[in-house]
Amino acid sequence: MRSSQPFLSTCRAIAAAIAIALLAGCAGAPPVPAREAAFTVPRQLHVVQAAPGQPPLDTMLVVQREGAALRWSLFDPMGVPQARQMLEHGQWRNDGFLRPNAQARNLFAALMFAWTPQADLDAAYGPGAWQARQTPDGAAERSLRDRGAARWTIRWPQAADPDVFSITDANGVIWRIAPLKEQP
Repeated sequence: MRSSQPFLSTCRAIAAAIAIALLAGCAGAPPVPAREAAFTVPRQLHVVQAAPGQPPLDTMLVVQREGAALRWSLFDPMGVPQARQMLEHGQWRNDGFLRPNAQARNLFAALMFAWTPQADLDAAYGPGAWQARQTPDGAAERSLRDRGAARWTIRWPQAADPDVFSITDANGVIWRIAPLKEQP
């Protein structure tokens, strides 16, 4: 009997750690639109992530519709999946066997905010939850507010393609977004 006690204690500790990890992942879920976003898919993007103190990270993102869900697949330059998520009825879930990637999910939610037409932002995120402005240098900016601070700031440079922009999150991570160029 005594030999099974360490095993049971270990199992309980592992179960508790898994439960805490799952709850932590749910608690930090980024906001998604309150209703279906009106942007076109499929989209293939080149995403360059710059985080403070880290080298830039090149990735490719594919967003596509699959039934009632949106599938978000993030790959490194070699084609290795870094994150795969499905968004269905306002809820995120993993797609496949990759572990949850909170930073990628934050990027995906920020992209939905960026792609939501300005006229739809009140219905999607709530009146007063966002701000838009023109900067002195002619760039357009949009921010989603979270407890008075910007959760994300989207910036479209002056006279640029509307599909080329950057996203800055509250932690200083910057994603530069551009359509993925197709080879002839």
